[in-house]
Amino acid sequence: MQIVAMTTSFATCTHPAVRMFVKHFWQTEGSPGYQVENILPKGEIEMIFSFGERVGYQRGIATEGFTPRCFITGISNTPVRLVIPRHQSFFGVVLHPAAVKKLLSAPSGIFLNTITDLELVKKYFTTLWHQLASCKRFEERIDLMQQWMLGRVSAVHQQEFALSSFLDSCNQETTVAGLAASVYYSTRHLHRKVHELFGMSSEVLLRYRRYKQALNSVHHSNDTLTRIGYECGYYDQAHFTREFKDYTGLTPGTYRQQRSQLPGHLYA
Repeated sequence: MQIVAMTTSFATCTHPAVRMFVKHFWQTEGSPGYQVENILPKGEIEMIFSFGERVGYQRGIATEGFTPRCFITGISNTPVRLVIPRHQSFFGVVLHPAAVKKLLSAPSGIFLNTITDLELVKKYFTTLWHQLASCKRFEERIDLMQQWMLGRVSAVHQQEFALSSFLDSCNQETTVAGLAASVYYSTRHLHRKVHELFGMSSEVLLRYRRYKQALNSVHHSNDTLTRIGYECGYYDQAHFTREFKDYTGLTPGTYRQQRSQLPGHLYA
């Protein structure tokens, strides 16, 4: 059997009308040198198309199975363990939460901690999967996806887009009242929109944002963990360690020792 080295590609969205819905595209193909991939919570929603062997997954103790050939993964607050086949071929689209309702007629919050077969949600994903499978290059798949999305998305109100982008934005609000004011919602309306977009309460969203900032800082910087915890808004080192471990099952120090090139992904 020929062993093909793994190749991974990333690209930002180039079409202005689609950019409000797509964060970026990615593709990975080849035979990996690892058997298990652990994906930590990263605050991302992805549509993923698989053209290789089936991938086994496990979330927690009770939930396990095989990934469908095209599926959506919602924002997660627990790690997912993947059992990697000998050869894999994936194309992925990382979405803003506001895009999901436009594309699937369902709020993104319902996909929290799930892996959902897109062909069971909308029949047109079967055709889309075949079209993407026939593309020879990453750039062809991006062009096809952007054109496909253009016919299905419509404008999102700026307030909703600002909230949808909160986990990746420069908005540093740390209170529910402050977040509501920053996106010009009442507190009550904020709670409803946060649950619709993220599947969690406003208070939990702020906690999740703090964790995500800490994960990125631990991964990319060489600052002390004490400094990172303080800058991300934790009361003390014990608070930082406890909350980080709640999401990942690891202490910040253990994650730093095991980190790979890709934030939130650990391989064995």
